[in-house]
Amino acid sequence: MLDIRLSHHMPGHSVDAMEHIAFLGLGRMGAPMARRLLAAGQPLTVWNRTPEKAEQLVAEGARCAASPADAVRDADVVITMLAGPDALDAVAQAAVEALRPGVHWVEMSTVGPDAVRLLEARLEARLPGGVTLVDAPVMGSTDKAATGALGILAGGDTTGVEHVLAHLGTVTRTGPLGSGAALKLVLNSAVISGVAVVAEALRLADALGLADDTVRTALANGPLAGAVARAFAEGVHFDAPLAVKDLELATRTTRLPAAEAVLEYYRRVAEPGEDLSAAAARIRTASTSQKQRGIPMKVTIDSPAGAPQPLSPYYSQVARVEQADGSALLYLSGQIAEGDTLAEQSRGVFETIDALLKAHGATLADIINIRTYLTDIDKLQEYGAVRREFLTGTPPTSMTFEVSKLFRPEAQIEIEVVAAIPANR
Repeated sequence: MLDIRLSHHMPGHSVDAMEHIAFLGLGRMGAPMARRLLAAGQPLTVWNRTPEKAEQLVAEGARCAASPADAVRDADVVITMLAGPDALDAVAQAAVEALRPGVHWVEMSTVGPDAVRLLEARLEARLPGGVTLVDAPVMGSTDKAATGALGILAGGDTTGVEHVLAHLGTVTRTGPLGSGAALKLVLNSAVISGVAVVAEALRLADALGLADDTVRTALANGPLAGAVARAFAEGVHFDAPLAVKDLELATRTTRLPAAEAVLEYYRRVAEPGEDLSAAAARIRTASTSQKQRGIPMKVTIDSPAGAPQPLSPYYSQVARVEQADGSALLYLSGQIAEGDTLAEQSRGVFETIDALLKAHGATLADIINIRTYLTDIDKLQEYGAVRREFLTGTPPTSMTFEVSKLFRPEAQIEIEVVAAIPANR
């Protein structure tokens, strides 16, 4: 996460009986946040898609749930800290039926206001008036999460969870439900874009032969000081692909030409598991390196033999872009499939995508971006259940759209994906 200090620290709050908290999502940010609650003496149940990440917390006194539903069943407060909107929706679908009346749900992921509204509708359908939802995404990285010094952007009624949030950081009340998620997109898009601007400024300085220390000091003393600090941050982590996800959410909201250009830059240089600063370093060196990652060495377009062929002869199935280092990106055309129900069509589409990827030496696990077009967004849960059958690892970045119709009148869904093949495969 990014580090911006905010105001209005919440005072501590003591209660006779400590609420039971369910914490779902134990990534780089979620795990230290959950640890803060555990250290404060809160009864804590944790869940993560990969249970191994819960082992240390269990050793410290937490209970590990087998499923989201198991985690929230006895909870007074539910906290979600997940990778993105699709991960949140999947967890909500799995957990909502087990919620009990009176529970507070604090959504702390970076998902944007639309995902918060979807969660609100899902909770209201299950327990009308029975769940208090707060959107409370955070500013700050892993170091702030570990020390309880996060900035928390809280939208909605925080009255029932102020004492819980106080263990995690400083709260800024942003307004009605969804406003915290909205402000988080504004702040993240500004800082992520600022880091790219700093990287390009340093590239210009390199081309002009200026001393690195001189340029960094001058930039750090100017209006881009925060972005400079983040571009060279050490001992913190903001996964670069999550920065891509945040810019995708922002650029889907309104036309943002500058942010869209920055997004394309990050898409080329972001590596899973690497901090944003590593992506910035690649942006800085992109134009001078003889082994520039972003320059395609070879582009091939085909419809692989042995894989399902396109329904129309006027387009090809796969564009393969091979990079200088031997890695490759696969861009798959939008896929549809036959079937009477959305589930049947979804399953057919994923089977086709799997076959096309295998023809190029890739697997479904290599998918880094997925775009889904549905003719009825109310059937998102039906599609999501099928998607989870095929995409079982870390969820890729993704976007889901509702459209009035697709190019085949019987089609209810169309999916296009981008996959990344490592150089050593």
